[in-house]
Amino acid sequence: MKVGVLIGIKSSESEIAQRTAKNVISALEYKGYNVVPIPIDENLVENLKREKINVAFISAHGIFGEDGTVQGLLELLGIPYIGSGVLASALAMNKIMSKKIFTYENIPTPKWLYLHKRDLEEKDLESIKYLVRELKFPLAIKPASQGSTIGFTKLEREEELKSALEYAFQYDNEVVIEEFIYGKEITASIFDTKKTICFPLIEIIPKSQTGLYDYTAKYTPGMSAHIIPARLENDIYLKAQDLGIKAHKALGCRHFSRVDMIVEHETNNIYVLEVNTIPGMTSTSLYPEAAKAYGIEFPDLLSMLIDHVLGRE
Repeated sequence: MKVGVLIGIKSSESEIAQRTAKNVISALEYKGYNVVPIPIDENLVENLKREKINVAFISAHGIFGEDGTVQGLLELLGIPYIGSGVLASALAMNKIMSKKIFTYENIPTPKWLYLHKRDLEEKDLESIKYLVRELKFPLAIKPASQGSTIGFTKLEREEELKSALEYAFQYDNEVVIEEFIYGKEITASIFDTKKTICFPLIEIIPKSQTGLYDYTAKYTPGMSAHIIPARLENDIYLKAQDLGIKAHKALGCRHFSRVDMIVEHETNNIYVLEVNTIPGMTSTSLYPEAAKAYGIEFPDLLSMLIDHVLGRE
């Protein structure tokens, strides 16, 4: 059995993709698979044809890997792969499209709006501020198609709007502006093979200087605490698990995903923030931790996904 681990090297999250790949390769080799690392670059098609892999695991976060592009190529070449298909990957990657679907499906998400880069050129700043005043401060401003809080700003004052937008537009032509919810950050790890289940919810307590679950808190050991199961009242806990599965299905995801949510302090209302179709699989990542809490070790998790994709369950 030959498994190709496709490694994203061109996005702003390439460092995390390489760390995920290292962890995945180690786990697969432990299970006895013949593993070949394949970079996602201009030689990808040639390398895939030469290696003749049986199944692909995509270790790529952000554009050129998590956005449906590589998935489409694998479909074209007839190579089975683990993870969501072209459409679900593209929808989840674009926060604007995923939020539109959440709204249609009555999945609660923070009140939001979006801007295109040309809006900064075609509209004066006062017009943009007028639009933003529909939302309640503080605000979260982020690129529509980036992860790991890259390009993110927590906006406390309207006066800082222009610089926050300019920062986000460095990473994307579209930007999402949403109300910042003060609450308990939780994540639902969805496992979708013969049936769709939600692993135990994880509560995240950032320890970074910003107090946010930012890039540093996510990927630096010791910079965040993970509590499993999340400390929620039972009815809230079960509702959050159900919402995680609902968001996963609403976007058409398959195999696995991680749904990030927040439980508002004052109301206990649950808001879905985003769905990650290729959750990180590094040594500090949430998804493997949730699987372990459910009773599935990481190498076994990968084997189960491979068996499902190849119809060997």
